Amino acid sequence: MNRKRSPRFIVTILLVRATRAAMKALRHKGTHFPGQLAMKLCPDFLDRLEKPDRIIAVTGTNGKTTVANLAADLAKSFGLSFAHNAYGSNIEEGIITALLDATTLTGRRKKELAILEIDERITRVVFKTLCPDYLLVTNLFRESYLRNAHGEFIFNVLDRMIDPSTQLIVNADDLLSQQLAVGRTHSSFGIARLPDEPAFTHNLIRDVILCPNCHHPLTDTFIRYHHIGRSHCGNCGWHSLEPDYEVTAVGDFDFTVSRKGEEGEEGAREVYPFRGENILDLYNVLAAVTLFRTLGYEAPAIAEALGDLPIGESRKEVTRAGRKTIYRMLAKGKNPIAVSRVLEAVGKLPGDKQFLLLVDTSLEKMSEEDNSAWLYDTDLALLSDPRVKRVVVGGQRAADIRLALLFAGVPGEKIFTSRDKTKTADLLLQTEGPETIAILYELYSDRFSRQVAAAIARKETGGSDS
Repeated sequence: MNRKRSPRFIVTILLVRATRAAMKALRHKGTHFPGQLAMKLCPDFLDRLEKPDRIIAVTGTNGKTTVANLAADLAKSFGLSFAHNAYGSNIEEGIITALLDATTLTGRRKKELAILEIDERITRVVFKTLCPDYLLVTNLFRESYLRNAHGEFIFNVLDRMIDPSTQLIVNADDLLSQQLAVGRTHSSFGIARLPDEPAFTHNLIRDVILCPNCHHPLTDTFIRYHHIGRSHCGNCGWHSLEPDYEVTAVGDFDFTVSRKGEEGEEGAREVYPFRGENILDLYNVLAAVTLFRTLGYEAPAIAEALGDLPIGESRKEVTRAGRKTIYRMLAKGKNPIAVSRVLEAVGKLPGDKQFLLLVDTSLEKMSEEDNSAWLYDTDLALLSDPRVKRVVVGGQRAADIRLALLFAGVPGEKIFTSRDKTKTADLLLQTEGPETIAILYELYSDRFSRQVAAAIARKETGGSDS
């Protein structure tokens, strides 16, 4: 329910719109500042702003940007008019900026739909004045020790703030976030154990090991990674959620979904195109598919709309340079699970590889708050694979990362470091044959990662580096 508009609100929205227009004229993206200005001038601005008739929110630890962008791409394919904080801020200021696009000059409702990526911690603030009709939760993991040292902390935030009227879309394979569905209207998605997958994968981090009902140790059916998989409790009979939409087969260019039928009925099978490269991409596409199936769209229409839609372009860039394939992939700094997932995804690619780790969040100088303990929860042992020929580390804390690599069993002779991230391309092993060069970067190293990728491409194609 929107509060009555006040003179202060009207003056604020006019000033904010003028500011945003000026920023666009100067070619500034302005995804954060307009909302920040609105909150400063009118603290209850979001509460008074008229909201679209239908709001889809996407949150979770990993994958929310990719899923929200996929949802927006599908909505566009279906001809829907909507507001979306694409590639922008997913905190309150950025959400306000996005919602301004859904209103008239004076803040009246103009668009019927908003697709909003929302930081999982900010839901405790935003959900007080904004109630999503649908909330898609990709997963919940521990993240940076400074803001979210354990997934249960975020779970409790969400569990308190989700309105009873909100319909949830949850990951049935996530033993933590699936518990949000208990007692709430929901639909769910998951991926069955695929033919080439081991029954159990060991990771340094496993946060869900006890039954959420009786707290006895769980019995695993299979574990894909961390607490993603299927489990049950031999003591009280609890079992993990059975997905409404479950991937049962993955082909070269598509995947098959088995849809749970009514009780006693066999579920239907649906086939969707897939241009991703790993299980993370598959989860993201499946989440978007489940969202639109929940919204009432038919499988053939969704499959056609998916078509050649890109997956995770804001988080992954793949280029070819000579005989080399350069992967530039975001891996959140100070986030052991995000880095582990990217390491494993790239590590499974065929052939030889070299890795450049630009995951140190210290920039011009070493940050006092850049705690390096998270490195020892990261599955750095994946880099001891003989197919990984060299590991180059850049950043102020390159020596700390080297030490963690050594503790993980990575041979010292293939680790090279530079405190200057822009010089890491010079430390790569010079080879003639085909290989993958993976650049893992944290958010604030995006500019450096682009410079490094360009330098590698110039060397491989014989271009000048001057």
